[in-house]
Amino acid sequence: MDTDDATLLRFLRARSMCVPKACKMFAEHQKWRREYFPQGHAQEDEIKDELTAGKFFMQGHDRKGRPIALLLGAKHVSSKKTIERQKQALSYLMDKLICSMPPGEEKFIVISDLKDLKLKNLDFRGFISAFNFMQAYYPERLGKVYALHIPQLFWAFWKLVHPFLDDVTKAKISFVEDDKIEETLLKDISLEEIPTLYGGSKELVPLELAQPPGWPQFKPVT
Repeated sequence: MDTDDATLLRFLRARSMCVPKACKMFAEHQKWRREYFPQGHAQEDEIKDELTAGKFFMQGHDRKGRPIALLLGAKHVSSKKTIERQKQALSYLMDKLICSMPPGEEKFIVISDLKDLKLKNLDFRGFISAFNFMQAYYPERLGKVYALHIPQLFWAFWKLVHPFLDDVTKAKISFVEDDKIEETLLKDISLEEIPTLYGGSKELVPLELAQPPGWPQFKPVT
């Protein structure tokens, strides 16, 4: 599998510059890639239900050039999903984000909209699994998370899950008050790239319709 110095350095940073641990992590990553995605990345027909749920979007780039993912929490129904299928969909999302990164950029950001979130949308196992999955196979890729429209219900859920996240990850999550959404997003994202939902001019782009340069032939160096 192709790789580069930047990729190896990310794995080193993820293991506090410990070479043996980073080598083990990278070897496990390569094995996972070969076994799960022989065609390079998850195929759309394998995750059709996840894509048609309307919860994943790709929304341009922030001021630093980091690609933007938009996730709609109310579109996720935990009882209808398996952890493995969620991981496949998450991998598909992150591979497309990586594909759209300009040269020299390594991270992406996430806008997580929790509007209309209900009990059926809260997924303890899925939440923890997603962050563990990113740390294991996409280390040092997450730049920032903006959590918007946070209902009271979520805070009880957050109390349960936040002890399972490391301090570095928790520091990347910003909980935004409803009356400060546009103001907060504008600090990192231009008006042209902010989704129309939040006062910007960027129309929503469903993940399956996003076509970053070179996709689908692109085989990401993750």
